[in-house]
Amino acid sequence: MRRIVLDANAVIMHGRSFSNRTRTAARQGERIILPRAVKQELVDDVLSSEDAPANHNDSARAIQELIDEGILNAQTPDFEEYSSVIDEARQRIADESLPEHAVQADQYIPALVCELATDGTVCLITADSKLRTIVNDITTRRGINERVNLEDPMTVLSVTHG
Repeated sequence: MRRIVLDANAVIMHGRSFSNRTRTAARQGERIILPRAVKQELVDDVLSSEDAPANHNDSARAIQELIDEGILNAQTPDFEEYSSVIDEARQRIADESLPEHAVQADQYIPALVCELATDGTVCLITADSKLRTIVNDITTRRGINERVNLEDPMTVLSVTHG
């Protein structure tokens, strides 16, 4: 079973087809993981906002339904074990245009990938080149980069995997 970690843009890029593609991937034996911080951003924050657009609410409910059905797994990294990875990611994601306090879900993704890669392979789905570089650098330093695949959002969940 392949473990697939999705960042927010991987979910958003699939648009309305995300639910069907996720269900298909799960039927094919993929374990699809949505970092809990991404869930917070795409589901919880949207559903708690009184002025969220209707299409955002629809998407949030569809994602929550996948989680409720066990098709999509919301997961957090071990914060104590991977705090240094989270700190490094937060600092590297932040720059002049994005202050450190504004960095949201992506700071946790490298830690979750590292944790999952300790006992098998993991595939991170992201189009974010900065996040890809950070994950590659951290996993290389930790000696687990051979267990981590970085893939584009439109190549995963869009094609049949055997």
